[in-house]
Amino acid sequence: MEVHHPHHPTHKKKWSEYLLEFFMLFFAVTLGFFAENVREHQVVVERKNQNLEAMAQDLRRDSVQIEDRTKEYLAGMQILEDLKYASLQYQQKKITEKDYINYVIKKNDSIMVGVTFFVNNSAYKNTISTGSLSVINSNEIKHLIAEYYEELGVKLLDNNRAMDAEINEFDHQTLLVNGFDSEYRKSMAKIQHNDLMNDFKTIKAFRSALIDPAFRLYIHKFEGRCEYYLYLLDRYKTANKKLLEALENKQNNNNGSTPSPAFRS
Repeated sequence: MEVHHPHHPTHKKKWSEYLLEFFMLFFAVTLGFFAENVREHQVVVERKNQNLEAMAQDLRRDSVQIEDRTKEYLAGMQILEDLKYASLQYQQKKITEKDYINYVIKKNDSIMVGVTFFVNNSAYKNTISTGSLSVINSNEIKHLIAEYYEELGVKLLDNNRAMDAEINEFDHQTLLVNGFDSEYRKSMAKIQHNDLMNDFKTIKAFRSALIDPAFRLYIHKFEGRCEYYLYLLDRYKTANKKLLEALENKQNNNNGSTPSPAFRS
């Protein structure tokens, strides 16, 4: 008995079917690619928004520091002016050496300049390291960020070092010991500050440094450094206010009906 195997004719696809399958596969891959790009972009934008919000917090902390340092340096410059004038009064024999030296010591004890301003830049560094800066759509904010952290930031670091050097030079030339003792000194001190100053008054080198007319030159030089530092703080105050206002305005717009160019997702 013969066994008959059924024959099923093979379906030959048309070229249009191959083309359709190719386009469907291409569309699926392309769609997946775009979906992944959109997801990654959303992550970057969300990270950018977080960094800009953190930057606004840093700016608020900076503004408090700027105000504190400005008050200190303004008060310090007034004291330096008083010391310079007292030196001239002594040279003109309008006050005695004893009164003059006592006055200089008392005034110097109240001077608080020397604490420098350091920018809170952790959020800025995160913005750079995560590539968030590239997705900020506002050119104004980009410009203000660059001005605040890059242009003024470099000047600030240079002048912090210059201020430290100027303070060391002033202390070296005038031999003055500031009465603002650190906790380290307080824990180790065996002589009270007033007793130390009374002892210094008996030392010729100390008295000579204060009554020397060159004392006014050292004060004037130190005062000039403080004056420039105040100028720099004033620029920082202006830049801080502009950048903070720009960030807050964009954030408020983003929370309202109109999308924000800086915080837009």
